Amino acid sequence: MLKPRIKVKLAELNKKQKELCEELDVTKQTLNSWVNGRSMPTLESAFKIAYILDCTVDELFEYIDEDE
Repeated sequence: MLKPRIKVKLAELNKKQKELCEELDVTKQTLNSWVNGRSMPTLESAFKIAYILDCTVDELFEYIDEDE
C-alpha cells in the first residue's frame, strides 16, 4: 500500500494545494483524493508532482506493508 506524502512536501515548500492544482491542471477534488490516499495519480502525474515539488517520486509516496 502507498501512503501519499504530497501534503508534507507542500508544507515543506510553503505551497498551497490550489497552486499545485493550477500547475498540474487538475481539480481540487482530484488533488485532494491523491493527498488523502483515496486514489493515486497516474505515473505521469506523479512525476509531474515530483518535478514541481523538487523531489523524487519515492519521496512523495511511502510504501506500507499491510502484512506487518
